[in-house]
Amino acid sequence: MMKRKDDLPIIFKLGETTWRVLLVILSIREPIGPRELSRRLNFSSPSVGLYHLEKLKEEDLVHKTRDGDYIINTNADFGFLENYLFYEQGALPRITMYATFVTFLMLAYGLFIPFDFSAHNIFALVVGWSAATFFWREFIRYYRTLK
Repeated sequence: MMKRKDDLPIIFKLGETTWRVLLVILSIREPIGPRELSRRLNFSSPSVGLYHLEKLKEEDLVHKTRDGDYIINTNADFGFLENYLFYEQGALPRITMYATFVTFLMLAYGLFIPFDFSAHNIFALVVGWSAATFFWREFIRYYRTLK
């Protein structure tokens, strides 16, 4: 049975350019107009930015302010996007913090705890590096999903 477009997750409803517009709006966290959006994304004209903003408005992801700017709808369900931190230049999977923390923890363990092939050391290294590997693999998976 073929799924209707309305049944698809939001990621599949948006085109690539509209997706980029959504990422810009999520990263700046303030209202943006079609002209500013077009400047940031190097669109040929503000009407291109307006088209994509209106497309996001139809999906109820943004709403229009009294000033004519667009801002993220705080009631919108972004689903998997909650797993990302948005900043001016893009987005980063939240799991990056865990991967970095565990990696540095294991590096510190290796630097400050003398290794003597005891069961304790071997267990700590196996568990720690397994966790770090898992987090970095998840980071890569999330990062690829966003692209």
